[in-house]
Amino acid sequence: MKYFWFLLAACFVGIIFYNSSLPLRQSSQLSGWVTALTQLLAQHLDIQLTGDVEHHIRKLAHFCEFALLGLLLCHSFSALGVSNRTATGYILFLALFAAVLDEYIQSFSPGRACRVTDVLLDFSGVFCAWLEYRIWQWCRR
Repeated sequence: MKYFWFLLAACFVGIIFYNSSLPLRQSSQLSGWVTALTQLLAQHLDIQLTGDVEHHIRKLAHFCEFALLGLLLCHSFSALGVSNRTATGYILFLALFAAVLDEYIQSFSPGRACRVTDVLLDFSGVFCAWLEYRIWQWCRR
């Protein structure tokens, strides 16, 4: 049972990498329904959305994907009883490695590009999740 979180994290990384391997057209179709729903909700709430809404939703999805990965990694190392200091190094290294590999995979997908800013965005999702997890642990004591 203590390896459950690692298995879940590995499966989730596979999902992230699969999404990155999709061509831009297919990826846009997936995020298009979220954009339409967001615009419909904003219209219903009488909120004016400006700019490229789909672009912002896609970036938010990247951030949230990697934040979830960060939480899964935190749970993984916690379940194994690894000290917080040691776990932090592993979590942040694995997350950065996954973010770089994710962008590398994207560079081979038609219509998509590899950007350093996306690596930073992905890593910031993990970092925020790690920080939230550590604060939660601290408050729980």
